[in-house]
Amino acid sequence: MIERRPIMLTRLLEEAGLGHADIIGNPQVMVTSLSVHAQRTARNGLFVALVGTRVDTHMLLGEAVDAGAAVLMVERECMPYPGVTIVRVKNTRQALGYLAQAFHGRPTRAMNVCGITGTNGKTSTAQQLGSILRTAGARVGIIGTLGATFAGRHLDFHTTTPGPLDLASLLAEMEKERVGSVVMEVSSHAIDQGRINGIPFRCGALTNISHDHLDYHGSFENYLLCKRSFFTDYVASTPGSVSVLNLDDALGMELCDSYQGEHLAYSLESSDADIHAENIQFERHLTRFDLLINGSRHGVCTSIAGQYNVANMLAAAGCAYSMGVDPATIAEGLEVAPQVPGRLEFINEGQAFPVIVDYAHTPDALERVLRVARRYTQDRLIVVFGCGGDRDRRKRPVMGRTAGNLADFVIVTNDNPRTEDPDLIASHTLEGILGSSLKSNRYMVELNRADAIMRAIELALPGDTVLIAGKGHEDYQEVGTMRVHFDDREFARECLRAIVAKNTTPLPTDTPLLESHR
Repeated sequence: MIERRPIMLTRLLEEAGLGHADIIGNPQVMVTSLSVHAQRTARNGLFVALVGTRVDTHMLLGEAVDAGAAVLMVERECMPYPGVTIVRVKNTRQALGYLAQAFHGRPTRAMNVCGITGTNGKTSTAQQLGSILRTAGARVGIIGTLGATFAGRHLDFHTTTPGPLDLASLLAEMEKERVGSVVMEVSSHAIDQGRINGIPFRCGALTNISHDHLDYHGSFENYLLCKRSFFTDYVASTPGSVSVLNLDDALGMELCDSYQGEHLAYSLESSDADIHAENIQFERHLTRFDLLINGSRHGVCTSIAGQYNVANMLAAAGCAYSMGVDPATIAEGLEVAPQVPGRLEFINEGQAFPVIVDYAHTPDALERVLRVARRYTQDRLIVVFGCGGDRDRRKRPVMGRTAGNLADFVIVTNDNPRTEDPDLIASHTLEGILGSSLKSNRYMVELNRADAIMRAIELALPGDTVLIAGKGHEDYQEVGTMRVHFDDREFARECLRAIVAKNTTPLPTDTPLLESHR
């Protein structure tokens, strides 16, 4: 529930672009709040009924009225309630975003809003763009997987892109704090569900597209259509907007050829792109490259590792350039961009081998981080990972095969099993490992994630690398319907401290892993 100044229903609908809606009852009723939870509807509030995959809250209209609702927004026929106004629209879920933004006075009208979408890299790109904009002197708000940060405040959310009510309220808070630039991660769920409706995107960026969320979208083609619609339906509809497209990605290349609006192309591979990187060098703890923006060349030295992170920086540079930041400031902002929590994060407690925690939970992301981790590995690359429950099952064997082909030892464990059988999840992953080049004595299943991480660290010798993938910054596991505290980084540190305190790394006694199979 969101509370704000009361606003007349007809004015609210007009400002939301919903003036065509059918109204039964008093159109001049004053609306004090919006809600999608029937029992939490405030007196004189507007309750929006939604058709979900599990629950249709049109069945709860009576509860909303009992709680004090003065207005019901519906997309289906419903019985009349004395003294209650009914607003009927074609799709309440799509209407909700427009309604929420209008209720809060359309806070983004005076802001530069940049939306970043793609399968992987959204968080890193958003944080890097935020660093550039702050370097340029802007007051910045960032919304994404890590939560929301602005004006020295941090708020946690359970989704990459908050729901429309929370999002509108958050943007209104940013407006009060005089935030001028907003960087927002835009998930495919947010696009499909209309969470971002009513927000004018001054800039939109595409990182990359690979296998993800097919449990929700049904097919990769539907997933592509959803991502494409962010640029064709949202960014292109904002006057003066610019799309920043990845020329190294199939969808980015297709959009570069067909997009009707203004756009910039970035690429690691093509020097013809508007934004390009040359002379990329990876050192132990530094990455160096030349950033080229429309022919202007600037050196960048950053502590952020990985080829794919250079691509993310090019995306961030393109967004900043489209928002009026000069190339020299962009390079400076990239150099001071902080390490993103749980993204290729090195855990160092004085041990004799690298330990890396990364959020990779898609086949493409896992492949990328395994290839980067190999750069730091002299002997064996040991990976711990799992696949989430109640999500796309089709990616599990793909991730297993990827791990088997690129690592030297694989430990399959729980990620967020949720309500699905962990043994079943692991069996799907093992299908891919069995079809890989990994020898049969070089993988194991340990469903207890803490034991799996401990086992990987105990196996590691000087020259090896341990990669713990899938959870990244998350400090919980979803088991059944409960969230229990568990942080890969926190637990890895505990294990490493114990090993360092013994001043020796225990040798494995039951698994012949003394040489790499590469």
